Amino acid sequence: MGKHPDNTNRVATLRTPGLAYYELAPFDPPNPVYAAVENLFRLLGLDRARAGTPEWNPLGDLIEPGNRVIVKPNFVSSRNLHDKIVGKKLQASSTHASLLRPVLDYALKAAGPRGQVRVVDTPVEGCELDKVIGPLGVRDLINHLRSQGKNVDFIDLRYFQLVPRLPLDDVRSLGRSWNLGLLVRNALPGDPSGYRVVNVGERSRFQDHHAPYNRLCFHRSHRFTPVEHHRRGHHEYGIPGTVLGADVIINLPKMKTHKKTAVTLALKSFIGLSHEKYWLPHFTEGHPDIGGDEYDRPQGLGEMLDNRLSRWPLPLGHSLVARAPRVPAPPKVIDGSWQGNRTLWRTILDLNRAILFGDRDGKVQDTQQRRYLAIVDGIVAGEGEGPLGATPVDAGLLIAGRDPSLVDDVAARAMGLDPARIAMIREAQQGKLLPSGFIEDLESVAEGPQFERAFKPPRAWPSLLPA
Repeated sequence: MGKHPDNTNRVATLRTPGLAYYELAPFDPPNPVYAAVENLFRLLGLDRARAGTPEWNPLGDLIEPGNRVIVKPNFVSSRNLHDKIVGKKLQASSTHASLLRPVLDYALKAAGPRGQVRVVDTPVEGCELDKVIGPLGVRDLINHLRSQGKNVDFIDLRYFQLVPRLPLDDVRSLGRSWNLGLLVRNALPGDPSGYRVVNVGERSRFQDHHAPYNRLCFHRSHRFTPVEHHRRGHHEYGIPGTVLGADVIINLPKMKTHKKTAVTLALKSFIGLSHEKYWLPHFTEGHPDIGGDEYDRPQGLGEMLDNRLSRWPLPLGHSLVARAPRVPAPPKVIDGSWQGNRTLWRTILDLNRAILFGDRDGKVQDTQQRRYLAIVDGIVAGEGEGPLGATPVDAGLLIAGRDPSLVDDVAARAMGLDPARIAMIREAQQGKLLPSGFIEDLESVAEGPQFERAFKPPRAWPSLLPA
């Protein structure tokens, strides 16, 4: 394999010890995060000839005038079951507006007055989005840019959300957290461009999954919903029209560990671009002795009841919540949250195929349909029981590139983890996703000292620990 003239095999790593998010809205330059993103663009070699001049247009290497651009931050729930995610934990889990600001400024410059830039996400159905993006400054930033006449907006691509109505909400007594109430399904405006169903068909990574398709599972009250969307030669995913209508995707994943996939970086972030979460197989029913990966070992009846009976489906899409976990909860493997999960990485790579290769009508083509850039945000990263239970890490890292399999490889190494032990990354490489994804052709450039220690992996991923 030779060098790629469009630098799709280049990945840039910038480490700035002590870097922290800039807190003064609307996050105007100069500020340290803005400068770090500009340095990252220079390291990546974008618009190299004009770097350092007022005409510098780094994202012009990716975005043409008049293009439709989507910027995909990482916004997750403000709750991890009964635990609230606030402060530094929120910064470790979701995208801060001070990182978003330079990306939007340069995207708007490249797209020009005829182009449009949309910040989009499809977080989990229980995410109370304003509780996430408000403290991170995102609403303030979007409102400021719009007040300046910029063609930019934020779109929640979900068509519904679940709103908690809990008379008992994390009431601590007798060593347990008592929770009782409803998750009420409320309609949202949704994607103004509508939605598409993308069938990746024979290209699906489930084509070599040996477990029966009727055992593919989502969580709890929608446990077997994936089954009707997956069968031999037919694997369909819901993708918003705004995503498929984009010419360019700029992906801003957070750097975190993850109990089901080891890490969540560029590849995993695309789950946030599917509006039909219940269609997505997250694990296969049962334990390894019977071909499943839901658990790491056979379960007794009491264990199975305790694992499953915390959320009950009700008519009209509502749910009853009735749970009283021990506090602190003892560690256990449920819902495929361990290193033996052979299901979720396949879903993730299918979504990358659907989104990068699906045309505007949702038909999967042989060639990539939209240009792509990932910027992994590890300024404040997360380790341990991620993604929602991650412990914040002040890593000061930013990593960028145009091939998600190579970006994730470099990011995992920066975390002190071996990407060869992570199926999601390993199975996306060697041309299995993009033609540039050959690890022997990776051109890795870096500036700044390495992060000094390995990230702590989830407890159920001992294979990631140093030998």
